[in-house]
Order: sequence, then C-alpha cells, then structure tokens
Amino acid sequence: MKKKLIFTSKFVFLVFDILALVFAYKIANILRHKTYIPEYYTELLILAIIFHVIFFYTAGFYRNLFIAPVYEFFRDIRTCGLSYVFLIATTFYWREYSISRLMLTYFFVFSVIFVFVERVLLRNLLDFVLRKFFKPDRVVIIGTGKILSPLRRRLKKKHQAALWLKKYPPREELKNILARRNFSEVLIAHFPIDHRKTVEIAELCEEMGISFRVVPDILELKLGDLVMDELLGIPVLRLKPTPLAGTHLFMKNVFDVFFSLFILGVLSPFLLIIAFIIKLDSPGPVLYIHKRRGKGGRDFKFYKFRTMFTGADKIFNDIREKHYQEKGALFKLKNDPRVTRVGKILRKFSIDEIPQFYNVLKGDMSVVGPRPQIIPEAEKYDSSARRRLRIKPGITGLWQVSGRSELPYSEMIRLDLFYVQNWSMEEDFMIILRTIPAIFRKKGAY
Repeated sequence: MKKKLIFTSKFVFLVFDILALVFAYKIANILRHKTYIPEYYTELLILAIIFHVIFFYTAGFYRNLFIAPVYEFFRDIRTCGLSYVFLIATTFYWREYSISRLMLTYFFVFSVIFVFVERVLLRNLLDFVLRKFFKPDRVVIIGTGKILSPLRRRLKKKHQAALWLKKYPPREELKNILARRNFSEVLIAHFPIDHRKTVEIAELCEEMGISFRVVPDILELKLGDLVMDELLGIPVLRLKPTPLAGTHLFMKNVFDVFFSLFILGVLSPFLLIIAFIIKLDSPGPVLYIHKRRGKGGRDFKFYKFRTMFTGADKIFNDIREKHYQEKGALFKLKNDPRVTRVGKILRKFSIDEIPQFYNVLKGDMSVVGPRPQIIPEAEKYDSSARRRLRIKPGITGLWQVSGRSELPYSEMIRLDLFYVQNWSMEEDFMIILRTIPAIFRKKGAY
C-alpha cells in the first residue's frame, strides 16, 4: 500500500508540475501582453511543457521525492534554465511568428518560483500522510563502523525504522526476528565481510521473500570516494575525483568574492565598534594573526579578532603537547583562562571569525570549507585526513554547524572529508543557512 502511494505520488507530482508551468506561462503572458494573447502562444506552451518535463525527468524529479528545499530550489533553477535556453533557441527558427523574449524571461522566473513552491507543499503533504497513516518500513542492519552514521540519516529520510545488530546472528535467530517483527529488508554493513555468513543470510532472505543488500567492505576505507564504473563489461568501483574543479571551482570562487564583499561592506561600521571595544577591554592588537595550513599544504596568515590576552599562545604549551599525545590532534579548552571578557562574547556568537572574510578575498580561504587547522595539528594528519587539504579551508562548514568543539576529532575529519568528496553549490548554501541558527544556539562555541 505504501509503495503504491509513493508510485501514485510521482504521477501527482508530474501533474502539478505541469499545472504550475501552465500557471507561470499565463502570468508571464498577462504581464507582457496584458489582455490580448496571440493564439500561437498555445503551441509554444505545449513545447515548453515538453522541454520542462524531459529535463525534470532526467534531473531525477520523479525518482527521489524527498530532498531538502535548498537542493530543490537549485535543481529547479538548472532545469527551468535549460528549458528557457531551448525555448529561446527555438524562437530563432520559428520565423512564422514573433515570440516575445521578455515573456519567456518572465516565464522562466515564474516557473522556478511556482514549481518550487508546488513541490515543497506536495512533499510536506506526502511526508505528513506517510508519518500519520503508515508505519515505517522495518530494516535489519548488521554491521559496525563509520558507515552507520550516513545510513541512519538515509533511513530517517526514507521513513524507515531499523534494528541494529553489531554481529552476524545465527541463521535460526535471524529467521525468527524477521518472521516475528515483519521486517522487509536485511542490509549487511559489517567490515570485514564474512562471505560465508553473508551468502547464508542472502539465501534466507530469498526463502522468506525479503529484500537483501550488502555494502562493499571497500566503502569503509574510502567512504564517499567511490563510484560505479564498468571495465570490459565487468562492474567495478573506482575512486571519484574531487568535484570542486573546473567550472565548479570558478563558480565557488566568484561566489566567495561577492559574498565576502557584501558581508564586509554591510558590517564595516559594526567592525569598527568591535575593534574599539577590544582595545578598551585589554592591551594588545585588535586582530589575532596566526599561521594555518591551507589548500595543498600551503601555510597562510589567518585573521581573527583577538579574543585572548597578548602572549596567550606561549601559555599552556606543555598542556597542548600532552593533549596531542593523549587525546589526539584537536586542542580546545572549554573554560580557557586566556580568553578576555569581550573575547568570550565574540567567541560565543562567532563574531571573532568575521575578519576571515579578508582571507577569502586574498584567496587563502573560502566561505564554506573544512575547518582551518593550526600547523601542529595538521602535521599529525594521517593519509586519510590529509585529503581535507585538497580544497581551501572555510569560515563555516559541516563541522561548524554540527556541534563544533563538542564533536570529537575523528568526527570533524569525517565531516570535512564528506564535504570535500560531495561538494555542491546547493550544499554550500545549505551550510550557510544552517550557520545562522548554529551561531545563536552557541553549541560548542568556546
């Protein structure tokens, strides 16, 4: 019943997509032509719907209905933008009639807005129906390790509940669990994989008519770095290159510059007041300048508002070294006596980070990226952690919006590596939006 509802919902989404496009087209025509709309514009509407539906389908609009609104918005811009380009190109060959390019521009703007609003509303309605009237699918997951965190996130998005088993259960015990609790799927994510037991469980699932899937154990080594490929007709896994290159890198750099200029321009009077208060609170410079490790292992001067007393770097060097030896490569004191009164407030709301927008303009940093690491910590990186140096460090990032200093070092590295391998402009905007509530929650800010 639930699968039928989701299948039917895809058709409903298609119908409402078309209705949103028709509505956008009508509004665009009214704005351009007022009351009189030429009849041949109806033919153009049919062509416009065909273009949009084709691009919607190829972009996966009807494969995965549950995606975050910010991803939906950028996906709508891309697909409607492609349709707009094709429609403009068509008008150059449609010499029989005169087609208004301004009307098509209006249509592009309204199609993005109406399709986005329509899909968000439908998605929320479908989500409500699934949660209210249907029980979540039940999945047995057998495994341990860092892959379980992304699995939990995916299960939550797909309205699935899971029984988590850390080791392979005996065949009869698993059979009783599956039969008694009405599970619909078994997923093996155990590393290293015991192939004999895995085959045994797969055969049991086949007997009981239950779906069975297994996560390759190589994913534990290169989580997020692998994509399916084909070699001479044989399915293989290959390493995925960092997506932040070429045109994508250019887009990110352009955004970094304009966003930083905007922030510094808007906040410049406020920054002068902060500088004055810092000078009043304690002797020393307004800015704290320190060396950090950046893209490709290159060191750069890192700027922050000073939040500590002058000479604070020389204090606790012995404690820092002891911390590195016993607790890993991330040193942060919760109640640091070196922090000034004003510094505590600046840190609490991350105001001390604002001068880093100058680092962005210099090209040393990005608005969004991995946490900029101090050199002693970066020198303790293993081969996996060094992959975070493939891109520029950021003012904010997944680590900063997920708990900051309350997260362990291993989780910080995992989040940064996930960002490096799965970068997208949509993800950057999502992180920027999440940064605002993260600042006011003040979680891990010290």
